[in-house]
Parts: sequence; structure tokens; C-alpha cells
Amino acid sequence: MIALSRRQFICGSAAVAALATTPAIAASGIKNLPGGKTEVSLAANKALAKVGGVVELSIKKYGKVAVIRTSSSTKGFAVVNLACPHAGVIVQQNNGGWVCPGPRGHGSEFGLNGAVKVGPANSALKPIKFTATSKAVTIA
Repeated sequence: MIALSRRQFICGSAAVAALATTPAIAASGIKNLPGGKTEVSLAANKALAKVGGVVELSIKKYGKVAVIRTSSSTKGFAVVNLACPHAGVIVQQNNGGWVCPGPRGHGSEFGLNGAVKVGPANSALKPIKFTATSKAVTIA
């Protein structure tokens, strides 16, 4: 049996906990509209029914983005580009927010809405313009 230091145990436990978090769900019910717009159906994406729900999708002109339910109002959404503004690495959902993972990422942390919480990034995840109705979120 190998003896672990307290630090090794805590770091190992944190790594296991990070792997056990519930990731964002891949979006379904996606329509490409004229003018380069993308429509995300709310009926097809049940994760967006609750505040804090997230779906991820790839859009040709933006790359990987997330649609996030920020409030229960009809327009209570945010859409952010998931590329870290510091390192360009795609962030991953972690503990109610986003983290820029290693080895290429530098560990920057962002709130669920994309606001920077911990550097080295000094700006938020890039917001993307959208409109929302009771049936869909349309990304410009």
C-alpha cells in the first residue's frame, strides 16, 4: 500500500470531484436561419427550462458557444463564446461556472454568465447577441 500525503489526497479528491460534475448538455433542435442566424428550440432543450441550465453548440462563425438560462423571464438567457479570452482554449463547465483547463489553459475561472472570477484572463467570455421568445433563443 502506498502512503499518501495530505496534499496528494486532497488534490486527488479534487480531481475526482471535478470529473464527477454534470457537464453542459449538447443542444438539439437547432435550425440554421437565413442571414447566418441560429435558432435553439427551448422545447427540444429541457435543460434551459431551469435557471442555471446550459446547452452547448458549435456555430460556424463563433465556434463553440453556450446558451445559459440566467433567469425565469422570457429573455433570461445569456449566450457566450466558450473560447478563453486569455489562452483561446475552450473552457469547461465546472462548479457553477467555467474553467480554462490545462495543460494549454492557464486556469482562469468564469461565472456561469461568463464574467471573469479568477485570472490570468482579464476579460469575460465574449457575449454573443441573441433574441429570445417563449419558444426559442435566436443567435445573431
